[in-house]
Amino acid sequence: MLQEVFAEPLFLGEAPIWDERINTLYFVDILSKRMYMYSPSTKTVEKFQFDEFISCIALHHDPDIVLIALESGIHALHVNSRKKTFIIQPETKANYRFNDGRVDKEGNWVIGSMNNINNGAGATHQPDASLYRVNGSEVNMLLKHVTISNGIVFSDTTMYYIDSILGNVRSFDYRNGILQHEKIVFRVEDGVSPDGMTRSKSNRLYVALWGGAKIIVYDLNRSTVVNEITLPVPNPTSCTFGGRDMHTLFITTASMGEERGAGVYAIELEDEGFVENKVNWPLAIV
Repeated sequence: MLQEVFAEPLFLGEAPIWDERINTLYFVDILSKRMYMYSPSTKTVEKFQFDEFISCIALHHDPDIVLIALESGIHALHVNSRKKTFIIQPETKANYRFNDGRVDKEGNWVIGSMNNINNGAGATHQPDASLYRVNGSEVNMLLKHVTISNGIVFSDTTMYYIDSILGNVRSFDYRNGILQHEKIVFRVEDGVSPDGMTRSKSNRLYVALWGGAKIIVYDLNRSTVVNEITLPVPNPTSCTFGGRDMHTLFITTASMGEERGAGVYAIELEDEGFVENKVNWPLAIV
């Protein structure tokens, strides 16, 4: 049964990520410039307020540290002391922020930027952002002409990827920091936009449909949509597996200032998720 586990409306909730070592769900509210740590066992929430947009989070091998993507670049955040240390700024253009990211099996953070004019109802959807692969001080560009990076998922040597404006999920052969052999896996229905997604151990993609009030479940083995999870709010933004047995699907949503119930939802499933890859860069938090 679907439950709302965090009832405070999120203006633009995003980037849920589960840390199995501390049984905690991280997520952000991008436009409110805030990060959250939610503990299901204690039902407690810790908030981190920033003075710039925060878009996504990567786990580090040290569970006391997370990598955060701010407008000013990638920072390491020590969650106990709240000390923030700048690492690198992959995006060189002004008035851009990051949107979604995922750590690959080698410990690199693959993260996409977007033009700030693409926020909100007046967005002009300029395809002028990029997708980057970051490893400490090293950056290489994977894709150009991106509008809104979303739904980055890895499976062995395959990367699944969403640029929301295109209305589809694509796959790439991903080896040695190079994307090749692009294919369209499937297209979503008209009138909605694919947003964040995750993959399960049964090789299914769980894709949030902005404007569709649901998560669709696409079976990669059968090449078809096999299920959907309906939501009481129109704009789900992303989802991730978590919980002590990795059978809980957590779903972030967006109120955009209108929907009072647009918080974080959770549903127990028979399907099981993967634990997140961790960034393995050496860090000096001072």
